[in-house]
Amino acid sequence: MKKQIITLVALAGIVAGATLAYGAAGSQGGGIVGSKHDMNVFLTNNGGVKDTDQRVCAYCHTPHHSADPTQTSTVTVTDPGTGTTTDITYNVYVPLWSRAVLSTQFDQYVSATFNPAADGKFYDNMAGPSRLCMSCHDGNTAVDSYYGKTGTVSNLGDDQMNYFGSGHFAIGQSYGLSNDHPVGFVYADMQGDSRYELKTADSSIGVKKISDVLTNIDGVGAVMTCASCHDVHNGTAVQNTAPASGRGYFLLADQKDSALCLSCHDKNK
Repeated sequence: MKKQIITLVALAGIVAGATLAYGAAGSQGGGIVGSKHDMNVFLTNNGGVKDTDQRVCAYCHTPHHSADPTQTSTVTVTDPGTGTTTDITYNVYVPLWSRAVLSTQFDQYVSATFNPAADGKFYDNMAGPSRLCMSCHDGNTAVDSYYGKTGTVSNLGDDQMNYFGSGHFAIGQSYGLSNDHPVGFVYADMQGDSRYELKTADSSIGVKKISDVLTNIDGVGAVMTCASCHDVHNGTAVQNTAPASGRGYFLLADQKDSALCLSCHDKNK
């Protein structure tokens, strides 16, 4: 009986250990602590000044003296037929933000088959939470630049967010966002155009619907942003759990068989 109890306790310990290891590691839905967005881990490994109280939220958010919540941004939309211009002003998304709010307008992705602005459609890659993502991933701002402090991380540039060894996490560096998947367009504008082969907004992306991951901007519509594919807080909606190395990238659908891409794109159209 004693041997059986010891065996059960040992097995329970192994299961608990595996659960904790999974929950804390990588970008696989185990929460922000210990994940790739836990900046205390990053600064321990890469230099810089860790938060005095070892907070994880403080690198982005603050309960007091946050960035001005009344900031606005204006996009000019031009009607391709008449040349008439319309200024669309929207509220900048700054949820109790502790970092500098970027005013930079990064280059946008355009191609022979995708150019919303040329079609007279709203297009701003800084709309919604994408602006917040770029306050770290711009290839210039140090991770420990928050609460009004200038960071001391020495490896600014393309290696700043070199968490997986690839050296390409400074997304906004060099060509800005002109060589990245477009964000900042109204999904319905593109979905209604057969050229883009997009599924309807009630289609699933992981455990959510596309409509759930679009950002509603007053006077604009439901816009696709960085948060349409990534869950920065590594919550339970994160579905990309393979490979086991932790390279989940906080994605809302799996990379395997390109499930993430096919969540929105219908290549059978």
